[in-house]
Amino acid sequence: MGFDAQTATQRIRRLLHEVVDDGQLPGVVALVRHDGQVQVQEAFGHAQTTPTRRPMRPDTVFDLASLTKPLAATAVTLALVDQGMVALDEEITRHLPELRPVAGAGVTIRRLLTHSSGLSGWRPLYAKGQGRDAALRQIAELGITYSPGSRFEYSDLGMITLGIALERIAGRRLDALVTDLIFAPLGLTGTSYLPPGQPDRYAATEDGNTFERRMTDWAGLDFGGWRHGCYPGEVNDGNAHYALDGVSGHAGLFADAQDVGVLGQLWLDGGTYAGTRVLSEAVVRLARSNQSPPGNARRGLGWALGSTQPPTRQELSRADAGLFPPAASPWAPRSSGELLGDTAFGHTGFTGTSLWCDPQARLVVVLLTNATHPVVDLAKGVDRLRARLHNAVAACVTQDD
Repeated sequence: MGFDAQTATQRIRRLLHEVVDDGQLPGVVALVRHDGQVQVQEAFGHAQTTPTRRPMRPDTVFDLASLTKPLAATAVTLALVDQGMVALDEEITRHLPELRPVAGAGVTIRRLLTHSSGLSGWRPLYAKGQGRDAALRQIAELGITYSPGSRFEYSDLGMITLGIALERIAGRRLDALVTDLIFAPLGLTGTSYLPPGQPDRYAATEDGNTFERRMTDWAGLDFGGWRHGCYPGEVNDGNAHYALDGVSGHAGLFADAQDVGVLGQLWLDGGTYAGTRVLSEAVVRLARSNQSPPGNARRGLGWALGSTQPPTRQELSRADAGLFPPAASPWAPRSSGELLGDTAFGHTGFTGTSLWCDPQARLVVVLLTNATHPVVDLAKGVDRLRARLHNAVAACVTQDD
């Protein structure tokens, strides 16, 4: 397959100029790889607008938010599966006996990776204590909210649980695990939890944690340790920052577009990059296949899966355990758009990040924005930008004669 990089660049520039010039987003970085090579990389707007303005750069480092789930927690899990240290259908209580209330219910590692474990979607764990032990106590108290394996419900708590279990299994914290198993072999020195360096390297996220304050209020809980102002280089997510010291299976990873593109290429190429294998072909093939309960949104292990069919209402609804205010309309495009193929896989992050890969088209598309800066506005329409950009890029793939 060929790729019309000139047309793709023109279309991406037009889209990114539009959303920045119209004030929809402060700034954005887009990167496209085709057949293993970077074809497009563009940066527009500002990495921060308050209290000072900083221009966005191609190498700006972003809080990846929930891209942490596939790029860190899932990757480590599958590396340990390859090593024979864990099996996907083991119950999590084998490794976390503190979760006695869910023992025997079928809360398995596979179901944690597919968001079908039965665990709650979200709670502000930091409101009742900090640290891994306190988090596990609260997750145990919450128990399961539906029969494990019966349906999909996107769950931060499930990935928090998985991350702690991985640390128990391997005897090291998750940041050290993912660096040793994934990032260091690939030479990705700029991808990490708890990133070092000056704040001007990072895209800013929310000014304070106003959005999570509202969520915590809706949950009927109090918390007095909120941050104020912008904090570039600190994870935005409250459970990651306040409860888990910045290192968690659900959030906390930082990287620039170049490194996210390399990680996408790793998954696209079956677990290898530039001659270095870090995951087996078998485990990558499994992760990219549908693992969801029948009748639910298509999910792999840690990844959302593409579909050329119209989205269902369930796919469009926010998996929020009733904590987000209802949207004016549930209808919106998929983040992957409509032109990526049925074998595509990807993920998004709350801060405005996304990664989608299409094995058939040999595409890796990275879109990193600071959509939550300076305030969270769920009406900004970042999913609409994602869908339009992925469509514009996919349309530039050409069939070789």
